[in-house]
Amino acid sequence: MTTSRTQLTPFESRWLAETVRRHEERRGALEDAAAVAAARRLALVFEARILRRAEVLGEREGWRDALLRWRARMRIGLTVAAAMALVLGFTAAAGVLGDGGRPVNVVWALGGLLGVHLASLALWLIGMLLAGSAAGGAPQAGGVAARLWLRIVTVLDRSPQTADLPLALGGLLGRGRAAAWRVGAVSHGLWALALGGAAAGLLLLFATRRYGFVWETTILPAQTFTSLTLALGMLPAQLGFPVPDAATVAASGDAAMLQEAGRRAWAGWLIGCLLVYGVLPRLALALACTTLWRRAARRVALDLSRPGYARLRARLLPDSERIGVRDAEPETMPRPGRRGVHPAAGEGCALVALELGRDLPWPPACVRAAPVQAGEGGGHDEGRLDSREQRRAALAHFAAHPPRRLLIAIDPRQTPDRGSLGLIAELADRAVEAGVWALAAPAETGAASERLRLWREGLARLDFPAEALFIDAGAACDWLEEGR
Repeated sequence: MTTSRTQLTPFESRWLAETVRRHEERRGALEDAAAVAAARRLALVFEARILRRAEVLGEREGWRDALLRWRARMRIGLTVAAAMALVLGFTAAAGVLGDGGRPVNVVWALGGLLGVHLASLALWLIGMLLAGSAAGGAPQAGGVAARLWLRIVTVLDRSPQTADLPLALGGLLGRGRAAAWRVGAVSHGLWALALGGAAAGLLLLFATRRYGFVWETTILPAQTFTSLTLALGMLPAQLGFPVPDAATVAASGDAAMLQEAGRRAWAGWLIGCLLVYGVLPRLALALACTTLWRRAARRVALDLSRPGYARLRARLLPDSERIGVRDAEPETMPRPGRRGVHPAAGEGCALVALELGRDLPWPPACVRAAPVQAGEGGGHDEGRLDSREQRRAALAHFAAHPPRRLLIAIDPRQTPDRGSLGLIAELADRAVEAGVWALAAPAETGAASERLRLWREGLARLDFPAEALFIDAGAACDWLEEGR
């Protein structure tokens, strides 16, 4: 079964990109003409194009399959670890209870089941607090466990394609707390399974063997154990677990509790304490860490300032690309004059700006110097038409108040597309006469000349006469003034 068709998650896509970057920084750039071409077919988003390039290169060089093998191997490892945790928990329960030949010391039994768990939980909390207060918030909690886990998985696969995977993963997770949450989720999950296995072991052994219970002390008063037992049993009692009363606790200090009711109370107390103070906290922390890990993984992004990525910017986001109308032209393009406006219906003049670059001021200087007087027909500057809402509003306004002359300013540095040409046709339909002004038209050389030629050809297909395209600002403003 091949892994090439398996979909990568967004996090794994960034992991693959980091792997490619590290390899290229150490061993030189790869031949990537096909990968760059595939990336440049995506939207103008630098990271998205980097990820696409890395996916093509990763599939060609074998890194993608190696990453997927890692994912499968880690899942198998987690399954084995989960099974071992259950077995170890059951073994721990059998160890603290014994074979039933001697009474169970309830203090030692509870300490043996919860002691290491509580100590490791305290260390984890301290590590997370120290990590949160460290400079830069770099997570240290779980770092040793994470490195050990990565080393174990690496030993199982020593192929050349996997050499960069551990370092790439560490570098990707090293800038946030995602690694700590991931290790925490695994750690707490395994602890929950181990403690759950211990609880299952207690239940099975209590069901199949007869145990007596006792507590022992040399220097502490009996009241200490009575208070401790009742305090620890408060939360389990809320969940329905039995708790020994004060008389039962006192009697267990003199001799092993052999009465059936007393044995059941002690057995229920042990299982309840194990669940409430062991299994449930670990389950809650495992769920919380899993949620935080998923959120952190969604926020993980590539550091695009790294040299390995920065050198790709010019190739993945070139200043200019192949020009031309990129969308296929429909069989029938809209043409002005199909609905038309009767000359007697138009009044005044108006001008609009269609998707101008932000570096082009609006309204232009000649209009500010000699503003168009608004008439009853609404002859005035309608401003920029950048959003869909602005376009709809302008079309509705001109439909209700058609101008005698409408000047549509365009940015000739942009390549005309089907949408912009169609909007020009719709605007022209709502005026008696319409002109197009190539605002700040570039010198007619090279790519600039080619784009201007494409505008002329596009307007000609809309049946605009050649003189309807104005290059000179004075001519455009004069034509607009004549319509007043």
